[in-house]
Amino acid sequence: MTRSDRLTIPAVAGAAARTGALRMAAVVLLAASLVLTGCSAPGAPTGGSAPTTGATDASPAAKPVTARSGGFTLVPAAHWVEATDRAGEVAGLDLVVLSGEQVAAFNNNLVVTSTEGSAADLDAELARGRDQLAGAGREISEAPDQQIAGETATGFSSAFEEQGIPVLARSYGVLHGGRVYLLTLSSSPDEADHALVELGAMLDRWQWT
Repeated sequence: MTRSDRLTIPAVAGAAARTGALRMAAVVLLAASLVLTGCSAPGAPTGGSAPTTGATDASPAAKPVTARSGGFTLVPAAHWVEATDRAGEVAGLDLVVLSGEQVAAFNNNLVVTSTEGSAADLDAELARGRDQLAGAGREISEAPDQQIAGETATGFSSAFEEQGIPVLARSYGVLHGGRVYLLTLSSSPDEADHALVELGAMLDRWQWT
C-alpha cells in the first residue's frame, strides 16, 4: 500500500465518524481497520516475530509529528510512520501513527481524535464507548492508566474479531487545555504486550503545545 492510498474504514465506523456520533466506537473500529490493512512504510521490515529489545526507541532520524489540532507533538517509535492523511473522513481526527513492521499480518497503530470539551465530556465519552462496544459484543476489560506529559489518561480494553481476525484495542481519554483527546492503540492479541511498550515509548515523547 502506498502513502497516497486511503485506509479502509468499516461502514459502521465511517458513518459514525462522519456524523460525530458514537465517537469512541468509531475510533476503535477505525483502529482495527488499520491493523488489518497491511499498510507498511516503504522498505520497512516484515516478519513473524516482534522486534528485539530496544527496537521501540525512536531512530536517530525520527522527528516529532504534530497533531492536526496543533495541541501536541509526539515522536513515533522506531519503524512507525504517520498515516493521518490515509485514514479517510473521521470527525476530530488528530493523528494516526502506524507501525511499519508487520507481525502475523498485523500493523500496530495509534489513532488520536480530539474535540473541545470538559471533564464531564471525557467521562461521558468513555462511558458511552464502553457501553456501545459491549453492546456490539466486544469483550471489555480494564486498562492501566497512562501518563501523558503530566496528565493521567484512563480507559479500557476491548477484544473482538474484525474480518475473522482477533484484535485487541486499548482506548484512553485525557483532558488538556479544554480539549478531550481519545487515543486507541490496536494490535493482535499476540502483539499486545509489545504494542503497549511501543505506546509507552511514544507517550514519553508526547509534548503539549
